[in-house]
Amino acid sequence: MDVQSILLGLLMRKSMTGYEMNKVFSISFSFFSGLSYGSIYPALKKMERQGLITMELEIQDGAPNRKVYTITEAGRQAFLKALKAPPTPERYKDVFLMRLFFFDYLTPEERMAIAGEYLGSIEAMKQGLESARPEIEACADRFQYLCFQFGLRFFEDLIKNIGATIQALERLS
Repeated sequence: MDVQSILLGLLMRKSMTGYEMNKVFSISFSFFSGLSYGSIYPALKKMERQGLITMELEIQDGAPNRKVYTITEAGRQAFLKALKAPPTPERYKDVFLMRLFFFDYLTPEERMAIAGEYLGSIEAMKQGLESARPEIEACADRFQYLCFQFGLRFFEDLIKNIGATIQALERLS
């Protein structure tokens, strides 16, 4: 799903500010989506121009004004159309695998260092997802929780695969 569809999906539940959407994104989508903070506001402006959402400015005393976005009927239809479209698998891209392909040009020490750093970064991503568990368990519906569990299993499997690759690199040295 693209940025627009994800934001419309968030607005299906309730009206939100861009800040609130970014918070939900950082907890829920940052581990499996290319959506970034910088892509949220341009998408919101575009969707407002397209009539998919409306924006209401809430004036606040002593605090910055809030822009609250609400999905329109056209936005609901666009979201449901995107959600129902058959998913097309994307090519899996992994910078480590691209480097591993050319490891013959590195020393055994360089190979192990790169593999170890990659393993550490994936373990940190898994830990980041794990640290969001209390917040996810508190507010996620059953399908969002399934997504969370899928993410954990994905990182666990990736960690096992990297570990097996490191063991093979050790045998090759």
